[in-house]
Amino acid sequence: MDTTQLDGFVESKKVIPNTPSETTIVFLSNQAQTPESPDGGYGWLIVAASFVINIFIVGLPASYGVFEVAFTTQEDFKGTSSLAIAFIGSLATVGMPLFAIMSGRLSDIYGPRVISCIGAVIVCLSLIIASFSVAIWHLYITQGFLFGLGTSLSYIPILGVLPDWFQKRRGLAMGIAVSGGGIGGLAIAPILQKVISTMGWRWALRIIGIASGAGLFTSGLFLKMRVPSKRSTNIDFSYFKDSKFVRLFLMALVISLGWFVPLFYIPGFAVQYGMSKNIAALLVGLTNGASGIGRVTLGYLADTTGPVNVLIFCNVVATLLIFLLWPFATTLPLLLVFVILFGFVLGGFASLVPTGNAFSSLSLVNIAIL
Repeated sequence: MDTTQLDGFVESKKVIPNTPSETTIVFLSNQAQTPESPDGGYGWLIVAASFVINIFIVGLPASYGVFEVAFTTQEDFKGTSSLAIAFIGSLATVGMPLFAIMSGRLSDIYGPRVISCIGAVIVCLSLIIASFSVAIWHLYITQGFLFGLGTSLSYIPILGVLPDWFQKRRGLAMGIAVSGGGIGGLAIAPILQKVISTMGWRWALRIIGIASGAGLFTSGLFLKMRVPSKRSTNIDFSYFKDSKFVRLFLMALVISLGWFVPLFYIPGFAVQYGMSKNIAALLVGLTNGASGIGRVTLGYLADTTGPVNVLIFCNVVATLLIFLLWPFATTLPLLLVFVILFGFVLGGFASLVPTGNAFSSLSLVNIAIL
């Protein structure tokens, strides 16, 4: 790896060979050169904490389809269109990339532990307050906007912390960490459906709010940088003058929305074709479970073949599945094939985008793909 000193920044270039077109990834850090990452030690505690954070931060939005079915069949929101109800999940999902820069910068200034714990409190309160909603716009603010803000504050700091502890095994470490999202979705969706069926959606929100708040706050306490970055209250917007960075930023924002569309609509799609709500929730869980396997497998593969190549593969396969298989998956066997295959490549997107240190606390955003 070649390094160059540029106006107080360290530029590191890594060329990934044996690919259709060589990819150079440039990392800019406002830290001086530091000893090589230990690839272990306390870093595995960071992986464990990140794993738990992913269980709730990724698993909950991925299970929103269960709430969507509940909202459309309850008298509380009678007459509300499915599109209007799906917008709640869209707000929750877009909050992650929308507040990413702010969350990363706050993590720079106050430290990842403080910001992640604040995010945990916001996530907890947003879901508990949402349980008292009597109008759809109440859910837009709470389960949508505030939840999205909380997830960003809680999650974004780990994208800077975890890569700081791993270099050679970064893809594997990130894959293990983000696999928590798949495992969380696998467990959360059926549990939510059971609680909704027995206690109602309001108590489901309260219970998951308390559980997620406790898990996120406890995990956030373990987050710390191996080498603290130089703190500054100024945000360097010069990155947005780089067309490569802007394209990468927009790519992550747009694709993150597209990936979650099937997760929102699979439960309603299943119910529409005569399957029970329990089966619908199980399908969401299987999607997330397959995603967990994909996160580890594809994260490991990215270490040898290059993250950009694997990410492109995942996007292409997902697009083909959505247009060529999902519309015709009107029976349970075909729908099972779709959710397992889609979930697997979904794991690739979740584990590969962060490996480049995007939105990390190493000087706001530190990746450009050439």
